[in-house]
Amino acid sequence: MAPRTPNAPQPSAGATRLREPFRPLRPDLDKFLFAEVGDEIDGMPLSVISALTRLGLDPWQEAGRLSSLRNGEAVEQLARLIAELPGNCRPLGEAREIASGLVLMLPKLNSSPTSPQVQIRLRYGRPALTLPKLSQFWIACFVIAALVLVSGLLHGGFPFGIGGP
Repeated sequence: MAPRTPNAPQPSAGATRLREPFRPLRPDLDKFLFAEVGDEIDGMPLSVISALTRLGLDPWQEAGRLSSLRNGEAVEQLARLIAELPGNCRPLGEAREIASGLVLMLPKLNSSPTSPQVQIRLRYGRPALTLPKLSQFWIACFVIAALVLVSGLLHGGFPFGIGGP
């Protein structure tokens, strides 16, 4: 019998399969995605899934893409991502060491040599500020009021008989 580990889910005799919405997207990537990249500033562990999300990437898509690359190329690309993490001051050499251990956890989906995959993406940036729905409503009201005022000035009177001759 295999030894029990505290973090691994234990199967039970009456275990049922998860319904489709609750199944993992790619269980073969879980070992990689939930591995630690390092520690946060406050000492909490930082997982690969959190790191990729902070960089604005889809973790499963990026892990799948990395798993289709040769190990050396996957290490280089993952190291660059690790070095780009916001609030992280790791030199590229240290990021390569971390990436080389993480890449070993990736499943190799496509071992046949094909054309290399290139990903073009923007460097990390803060998310764009969005206005709340209520603010958007008031801005739209202001624009409409301004258009009514300009129309009234241009045509010598306001619509709906207000202030007209």
